[in-house]
Amino acid sequence: MTHRQIINELKQVDFSTDNRDFIYQRLKRLGEFGVIITTLHKGKKIIRARISAKEPYKNISELSFKPQEFNHTYQRASTPKHTMFYGSIVPEIAGTTEPETARITILFELSEFVRSTETIGEQGITYSAWEVMEDIELVSLIHHKKFKRPTALSKKLQTEFEEFASQKAELETSTLEISEYLGHEFAKEAIPDHLHYMVSALYSEIVCSSFDGILYPSVRLAGEGINVAIKPESVKSKLQFLGASECTVYKNKKNVFVGNDTQSIHDEKGNLTFSKIEAEHYTSREIGRKKVGLE
Repeated sequence: MTHRQIINELKQVDFSTDNRDFIYQRLKRLGEFGVIITTLHKGKKIIRARISAKEPYKNISELSFKPQEFNHTYQRASTPKHTMFYGSIVPEIAGTTEPETARITILFELSEFVRSTETIGEQGITYSAWEVMEDIELVSLIHHKKFKRPTALSKKLQTEFEEFASQKAELETSTLEISEYLGHEFAKEAIPDHLHYMVSALYSEIVCSSFDGILYPSVRLAGEGINVAIKPESVKSKLQFLGASECTVYKNKKNVFVGNDTQSIHDEKGNLTFSKIEAEHYTSREIGRKKVGLE
């Protein structure tokens, strides 16, 4: 089968049922095509977030990837058989750093409350920061042209990717067409059911047999922001937990402000305790509500 025949078959898949085996085998049979690898070097920071629980999180493990025994659905880059560590980064371009949107990116990925333009109120968010200790290699799925606000990194990778493909005459067509298809799958927005993530999730599962994970633009921010999904084995061996902070999101429709509440300390067993941060960085509820026009 040609790559076009396989893509056409995948486009006809009925996502109302779990067609894991069919999709997995078709993806494995796509043949040779080029990919761009992005390396996160030692010292790079990754930001994660969870919606705060009633009680503060008590261990670093609660802020890391979802334990496999609780992982039952397909997500953009993970399957029920293969959990992943999701986070956001601030990309560095030619020695300069783009605006620090990692915290904003992961917030919009996480919270429907924040994404909606009609919600009013408050929501607790617990952020965590992680540092790369050993190079992490990620397959970059950036070949999607419909993002309204692509980052400088994704535009740079897109240009490099097309230049790379043009130099491989025998693989140029398949590389561009396969990458455009996979990029489209990673860029899906509203879906009726988690099974609609099967193609991107299973491709990620395949990739993780050779690489540390996937890098892709933020769908929730129309391409403005960069997300990563890293396999658990690489998280354990190549990432280090730096710390966490509890925050409150204050929201009045389109006005959003994130206030700082507490910061964490942890011991050698990974146990966490949170305490109120220094006064100059602390945000009172009164100030947070005033910032968005709720007081």
